[in-house]
Amino acid sequence: SIFFYSPSVEKCGLEETLSAASLELPLVIWRSERTLILNGILDEGLLVLACLPGLRWKDALSNLSRSMRYLRQARVLIELDVGKRDLLAQRVLEFCQSQDMINTIVIFDDFAETQTVFSFNSFPHFEMLSNSFTNDTQASNLYPDKMLDLHGFKIRTLPDYSEPNTILYKDKQGNKQILGYLWDILEAYARKYNAQLQVVNKGVHERTLNLKEALDFARKGIIDVGASIQPLTVVQKDRYRELSYPVDLSSWCTMLPVERDLEVSEILARVLPLPSLFLLTVLWICYEALRGRWRHHNRLLTIGWLLVVTVLGSNYLGKLLSLLADPPAIAPIDSLAAMIDSPIRIYSVSAEYTSLDFTKRTKYSAAFRLTTTSKDLIEMRNSLNTSFAYSITSAKWKLYEEQQKHSSRPLFRYSTSPDLCFYEMFLFGLIIPENSVHRAPLHHTTLQVWQSGLYNLWLSRSFFYMVKAGKISFANLRGLYQAKTLSVMDLRKIFLMYGAGILGSLALFISELIVACVKLWLGFY
Repeated sequence: SIFFYSPSVEKCGLEETLSAASLELPLVIWRSERTLILNGILDEGLLVLACLPGLRWKDALSNLSRSMRYLRQARVLIELDVGKRDLLAQRVLEFCQSQDMINTIVIFDDFAETQTVFSFNSFPHFEMLSNSFTNDTQASNLYPDKMLDLHGFKIRTLPDYSEPNTILYKDKQGNKQILGYLWDILEAYARKYNAQLQVVNKGVHERTLNLKEALDFARKGIIDVGASIQPLTVVQKDRYRELSYPVDLSSWCTMLPVERDLEVSEILARVLPLPSLFLLTVLWICYEALRGRWRHHNRLLTIGWLLVVTVLGSNYLGKLLSLLADPPAIAPIDSLAAMIDSPIRIYSVSAEYTSLDFTKRTKYSAAFRLTTTSKDLIEMRNSLNTSFAYSITSAKWKLYEEQQKHSSRPLFRYSTSPDLCFYEMFLFGLIIPENSVHRAPLHHTTLQVWQSGLYNLWLSRSFFYMVKAGKISFANLRGLYQAKTLSVMDLRKIFLMYGAGILGSLALFISELIVACVKLWLGFY
């Protein structure tokens, strides 16, 4: 498709050429100075032809750049009617460079005689070129892919220091270094296109960045590609162009503490045959009711003792075998309602909490404990504090899963319960300026990284990166299990139940004795 832009009244050579050519391509002609949003009707495969007045070129070109929002890498051919050739062409092309319109060439109204085309190199710095147009000139010569080789250009980036995406640490020499699977991706991108990474720290003092700060740095043009991965579904609908094509596909769920082990006294209490004791109590009441009213009650007493031994023995043996085969445990937390009833709360950041569904936030607000900074969340999560649960993506969970493999028993589990998963399988992208020239090559690089398996490899190294940076260690998290002999405290519940039974029997005996004394005093004997 072709977009012809000519805010001036006079005809130019491009318009005459366009009208003389018999093209079967979609053509959009715009002669107004108002801004036309092209991205709603065209894509980057268009050719832009612009006739600009030499004296008011900047206003017209500014309007064209606004019309080409999100389409700045389209091919642009500008014809100027007056002005000094080299000086005016350089000023026009420098402005195009500042607007990320790197595929722009300039000709003048006497092009038919001079056959001169002005273009420029964008990397590593601006350099205007003047070429002659011939019959053998190809489109690839007029519009070469300038992103194939950046000639050592320094790509400005800013890590968000959200571990383990990007990890800041000091090596043995005291020099600051950056690790992380996200940093590996950016380094691969820089190597592929012959560029360098330049870390820009603009007032962040090496702290964890939040989403708003990272987006502001991209909008202001401070960075070219942000070393910060953000979910496309959390940002506002009109902000998805401020993120690269998807780099990762992940879920955002909850990292829950593993339910504590039952104490020995609790286990022994569960082994006690309480239902059987209740059944025998009912049978004893029936026996007492029949005693003295049925002459065969002695036979019933004999059968009762056999029944007591059989029921108690079978019940105890069954519960003991069940204990050995499937040890009892505390019921796991599988919903936010169960979370509220437990002492555990989800530790999260306020910015993440506000992105949740409104109904879930209002109904289950008591299940969350919020902090204002991501640094607090990361520190609490890295310390593996089992007093809280934590919101986490499935990609970051792999770090803690690997860490717990070096321990005798895990401390946390990753809950995929629908009620505890805030977003399932949603896309992540890198933060970039909305008209970034790096969008397409970065997309190509991330696809190659995924297809080659490098992404999963670098992601699996997150644990070892954290160990190298001194953020976590190989230490056993829970220590080795040691069998211990039973103590009096372990049997306290059994003693309590035994004492309760003795007290009940004693109370029953005293009550019977009082009844007998009362009957004797009243003369019934």
